[in-house]
Amino acid sequence: MPIKPNFTAADIRARMSQMLELRKKSLIGQLFYIGEECLTQARSGHKYLNQTGNLCSSIGYCILDDGKIISEGEWKAVAGGKGDGEEGKKQGVAFLHDLAAKQTTKGIVFLMVAGMPYAQYVEAMSLDVLDTSEQMAQRKIKDMLNRLFKTKNA
Repeated sequence: MPIKPNFTAADIRARMSQMLELRKKSLIGQLFYIGEECLTQARSGHKYLNQTGNLCSSIGYCILDDGKIISEGEWKAVAGGKGDGEEGKKQGVAFLHDLAAKQTTKGIVFLMVAGMPYAQYVEAMSLDVLDTSEQMAQRKIKDMLNRLFKTKNA
């Protein structure tokens, strides 16, 4: 008596798609938490003088899937000594969305930016804007991917 399957090739493809979609959602969820940690670090761990609040307010992140923003950190205006940070928030959002629109990479992409034009000059003076957060993100994303895609035989 031969063994007959009670499923089709389409059933296998559907199950594989479902499993991949669950992995993808898990990956996106974990990237969101990494983004929030890095955002908190960037906004609170800086050594520059927060004169207007604009630089701190221009920091944000998003997660793209095939070039479309599917998740984005909350933009907050952080008040400084002489300002309310609203201009920084506005420029940060515009810069991140412009950068996201230019992405041609397929799959999931994590972007984090400081949107004020002078952010690179502050970084060049060894005053941390995103350096520490970038290193944190790289380390945490690498660890996450190792955990997520770890095989039992490895």
